[in-house]
Amino acid sequence: MQPVEFFGFASDCTISGKVTMFGERLTDFLNGQERFRVHHVECESLEDGHRAAVDSISVERTDLLAVIATGPRGSQKQRVTLDTSRLQVSIGPYLILGRLHTKPGIDAVASVLKREPMIPFTNATIAYEVAGSIVARDISTIIVNRLLVDWISPTTETASLFPDVPARSQFAAGLHREYGRPSTT
Repeated sequence: MQPVEFFGFASDCTISGKVTMFGERLTDFLNGQERFRVHHVECESLEDGHRAAVDSISVERTDLLAVIATGPRGSQKQRVTLDTSRLQVSIGPYLILGRLHTKPGIDAVASVLKREPMIPFTNATIAYEVAGSIVARDISTIIVNRLLVDWISPTTETASLFPDVPARSQFAAGLHREYGRPSTT
């Protein structure tokens, strides 16, 4: 058991603090727990940016849309060569662009449906609004709760030539999201 930094994304706020995890990777810990405790917590409201600090809170996995991966990466001996696919994910108020690792020859989007709830994306960018301002963060690995994803789409190969440019698939091009307002479509 070891304490690691925790930064999670809920539907209405971000949650930072420390979590005492067991196991080799945060992804495995999150998939193995339906509820866990975060200590030395600070939450930031997405609506108005106000922050609230508490000593500790109990967090349910179903309340987390994504978590920044921290802590150990797992055993080097268990790593295998995998293919990567660049995907876009919309989950609650967050848009994520990152690389999903899959076994060679496996369709990336189909593999998402067969995995445990929390799945890692590497070389990721997450974008969201806090108090009306856009926040975009580049993250080496983000763990996404696949059960709460609104939509997921592969990007085109040409999009991977411009990794710093947001990409939208033809499916997503017609979508428009207004945060804080009910959908009229």
